[in-house]
Amino acid sequence: MNGFRRILTSTLFMLLVACAAQEEEQSAFDSPLYDGRPVDTLTSEAPPLNEKEAIMRGDIALANRNLDLALYEYIRSLSFPEAQYQDKSLYNIGRIHQSRGSLALAEKAYLLAIEENPNNVKVLEQLGSIYSKSGDVDQGYSYFLRALNADQVRLKSSNTLKQDDLVKAEDVDSLKVDGASPATAYMGLGVLTDIKAHHDLAQSFYNKALKINPKSVKGQMNLGYSYYMTGDYDNALRYTMSSLEIDPNNEKAQNNLALIYLGKGEIKRAINVFMRQMDAAEALNNVGYFLILQGKPDKAIPYLQQAIDKKPSYYKVANENLERALAEVRAKSVQEQDLEEKPTKITQ
Repeated sequence: MNGFRRILTSTLFMLLVACAAQEEEQSAFDSPLYDGRPVDTLTSEAPPLNEKEAIMRGDIALANRNLDLALYEYIRSLSFPEAQYQDKSLYNIGRIHQSRGSLALAEKAYLLAIEENPNNVKVLEQLGSIYSKSGDVDQGYSYFLRALNADQVRLKSSNTLKQDDLVKAEDVDSLKVDGASPATAYMGLGVLTDIKAHHDLAQSFYNKALKINPKSVKGQMNLGYSYYMTGDYDNALRYTMSSLEIDPNNEKAQNNLALIYLGKGEIKRAINVFMRQMDAAEALNNVGYFLILQGKPDKAIPYLQQAIDKKPSYYKVANENLERALAEVRAKSVQEQDLEEKPTKITQ
């Protein structure tokens, strides 16, 4: 009996020590990377013994969508002196913050990860995404390029891209990719170069993204729109239709398809495409508006008038577009008349 009491007393003592150690660790936990609920409400388990155990706990919590606990465990994994996977844990921390819209904390985690491993492709890619979406396109472009170059290191390729505006389409074509390459970085660079009207270069970036993920709706759609902007309506139609085969209800792809038909002069087809997602008046107004943007205000007028006739009570936007179309037609007429009346200079 005395032996049993000694065992019971010893067991209780060990439990009390473990609980005290856990409470001490939780009370001491103070990380600028944490923004969840109080840590003493997260878990009653004893502290992890090493980095790998902490990461495993974080992975399990993340799989169970317990983001606060996952964040807590990943941050705890950073505290071990012999930690070897800090850049990966910091990447997970950044992704959790990014998913919550806490971009400042995500950025902080990613920058710390780059200090640990300057060639972490996933981290560089996410930094490029954050900066591009926040409007810092130069930073975004730079980090996307760094992601591509780091990926070439991973693939043991000697091809890299320079951090300047002299990148050429053939430079991009020479890069190696596989299924683990940073498709988002290639896509982001395509968008940023399309904005600068470097469409050939943008198309090379999109093609690389599609080589990584051939079923990417966004990749097919962006490549199609890039061809649309160069007036290559056949290729624009090809890739836009491919995106709609994968996602038939994608509104952006449907809008792009309508724009392509307008560019080809197939106005009835454009109206039919618009009417898949809106009523007739809105479709007619859209056709008129985009015809104005394409420099065809005279062709826009009858469609805007039809839009107004279908919704005369409130369709203010169609009236504004009609006034704009009429003004552009008048201005064009005056300009042509001035050119006709301008006397020809006679030379001797």
